[in-house]
Amino acid sequence: MQFHRSVPGIALLAMLLLLAGLTGSRLQADAGPGDETEAEPGSSRELPPVTDGHRPLRANAPVVGFVPPSVPEVYQGFSGAPDFDVVPREDKLTFHPCVQCHAQLPLNPQRRKLMSPHPAALNHGDGRLWCLDCHDPDNRSTLKTSYGEEVSFNDAHIICGTCHFEQEKDWHFGAHGKRVSNWQGERTLYSCTHCHNPHDPSIKPRAPEPPPPVRRGLEAMPTVHHASQPVAAEPETHNAEEHRNDETAAAD
Repeated sequence: MQFHRSVPGIALLAMLLLLAGLTGSRLQADAGPGDETEAEPGSSRELPPVTDGHRPLRANAPVVGFVPPSVPEVYQGFSGAPDFDVVPREDKLTFHPCVQCHAQLPLNPQRRKLMSPHPAALNHGDGRLWCLDCHDPDNRSTLKTSYGEEVSFNDAHIICGTCHFEQEKDWHFGAHGKRVSNWQGERTLYSCTHCHNPHDPSIKPRAPEPPPPVRRGLEAMPTVHHASQPVAAEPETHNAEEHRNDETAAAD
């Protein structure tokens, strides 16, 4: 009788031991041989060795036959773009060469509010740009590329194209910007900074120019007004005045 009372307890204990064994096996399978968790000293599950201060994870094992990336090619212009010259602008800059002052001043790379003759702030790049991102800190009379190469102020379009590469491509092929004289033949282009202030490059809205006057002897073209605009009185032209004089003479 006593034996029959202990049977349920023995069965329950056996079930608990079986469940614990299954759970431990599953955790060990999930962890794997390269798990990041530190193993006990002498354990068979050891971490990979540390190399150059770095311990590789099992997912970052070295790839056999891996070829390191090559050095990126330096921009050499747009293929197929017609040749052109750029209108020089360096001699039009008021304070150029900049070393007239900066040769006597120590370099201060701290971002700060500047004083005249420099703009107090740059309205360019949503606050992400600073003077030395474009101006060469070692030679203030030149600009610099992202590779640290010196660029003349006459070639400022190279600096602008670092970020505005789509506009630069259109400029190279003639869809953006202005050119001097004829639209055929040799091309001479205005630089980006001829039209855009590099410290505040957005083009501000301007009022349109008035239409040209009507030449004597021609009739004025009828003005078409939008439905939402009030219709103003038509300006009198020379032809209208002559027509009134003709009507007066006929009446007399």
